[in-house]
Amino acid sequence: MLEFTLKRFASAALARQSFLFVLAVSFFVRLVLAAQLPITGDEAYFLAWGQHPDWGFYDHPPMVGWWLAALNAISPQLVVLRSPALLVPVVLAGAVVATLRGRDERLAWAAGTLVLLAPLNAWNVLITTDIPLMLFAGFTVLMYARALRTGAATDFLATGLLLGLALLSKYFAGMLALGIAAHALWRPTPRKLGGLAWVIAGTVPSAAFQIVWNWQNCWPNVMFNLVNRHGTAGWSWRTPLLYALVLGYVVSPPVLREMGRAAWERMRGTAASGVKAPSAAPGAATPGVFAWLFGVPFAIFALLSLGKTIGLHWLASFVVPAMLWFALRGGGFDLRIARALRFLAWFALAHYLLFATLLALPTETFRAWRSYPGLVLTMHGDELASELGRYGTEVTIASNGYSAAVTMSYSLGRRVIVFGPASSHARHDDILTDFRELAGRDVVIVRKDAFDPGEYEPYFASVTVRSVTVRGARFDFVEGHGLRYEAYRDAVLEEVRRRYYQVPAWLPQGPCYFCDRYFPERRCRR
Repeated sequence: MLEFTLKRFASAALARQSFLFVLAVSFFVRLVLAAQLPITGDEAYFLAWGQHPDWGFYDHPPMVGWWLAALNAISPQLVVLRSPALLVPVVLAGAVVATLRGRDERLAWAAGTLVLLAPLNAWNVLITTDIPLMLFAGFTVLMYARALRTGAATDFLATGLLLGLALLSKYFAGMLALGIAAHALWRPTPRKLGGLAWVIAGTVPSAAFQIVWNWQNCWPNVMFNLVNRHGTAGWSWRTPLLYALVLGYVVSPPVLREMGRAAWERMRGTAASGVKAPSAAPGAATPGVFAWLFGVPFAIFALLSLGKTIGLHWLASFVVPAMLWFALRGGGFDLRIARALRFLAWFALAHYLLFATLLALPTETFRAWRSYPGLVLTMHGDELASELGRYGTEVTIASNGYSAAVTMSYSLGRRVIVFGPASSHARHDDILTDFRELAGRDVVIVRKDAFDPGEYEPYFASVTVRSVTVRGARFDFVEGHGLRYEAYRDAVLEEVRRRYYQVPAWLPQGPCYFCDRYFPERRCRR
């Protein structure tokens, strides 16, 4: 198999053919997955943003909501909504090829193939905040490399503008910003420092936009990312080990092994084995630049992993600099790259076979799983929606958690609200729902988990419970007649205010949709 890989990349022409073959096969498989996989809770949540476009949203910057607003206007079909997830890896791989072709065309096609076969790129079809972040972060990396080569202020400014778009996608772009700053400040030169100033100038509009929106809306992004979501964080020896596994999966074991080898060489003070191309060559770039751009974020994540679980998707936007570093480290196409391509091709095939097997199995196969009702809700939301169809539009449909609520919203074709305190995640429903308008109205709360039958009685004039079974999973419909708004505000909404809307004193006071709506006599302050 290794000899076959070497033959397939024996020349620039063959490497190009191999790249196009991998692109066609992976794109076709991902297109099928995009059409077959049901909508996930996160996707449905971000689609809800797109159905109510705004300048900002509760827990993340607005970019994916804007994208989905445009795509949903075209069609609500999942393949259309997921089209950015299908296209972004292809665009990034093509951009990597274009960046390196002036240096070594065979190496360029191989590097592009590495990007296509990176595990998350090889199978992911889900549209989340990470997709626009991957696009703009990838182009930020490539533009920064170009700016270092040309020294042009316009290129550094373009880097900052792209970084600003990445910040409008997800705040993990700040990790990339730290990588750029660290590279510029390590052994600084006038060109690097001047370039950093232009990069910062380019990011100012996006940063100012988000600061102003948050200030005028109870600082929800800051509260979620820095305050509310860390209540369960604590030191653990397991989470760093899990992070190492996650990192190895996202960048692939061959690339992680090379990272370890490079770190060992640096600690021993030995020279890297690669040969640096002349910096004046068209499109020239050095592996050291890209090492800063993924190394700083990965190091920060390593520190965070001491007390927090690091998700796969957190690392997705740093795949491009990691693959560029790996491709350039040896100075050209070599056995390292051939072995990595061989591994990634087999690994992608294993994923495709796994997905095919899971999709072929009946849902009831997983009936013994504790989260089986959630699986049924995801896989067969239309069947549950038909049960809910008996309730007229005058009845408000609700769930006790955001994931179930937005998933049902997609299947039912009408908005499903969150009833109850829920969790610190995805509280955008607090912005959309005004419980004052529901006073005296009937509400049906769909529960897929155990609950105390008496927990809803204080908030309604009367309560009845009806149970339905879908694919062997039980769902309870709590039918609340006549919402007692004041009782709900004083108990549930007060708890929500206390848990999630206590803005720290170090943030300047501004309007707060939640407290201004329900508790105008109180300030949302710690």
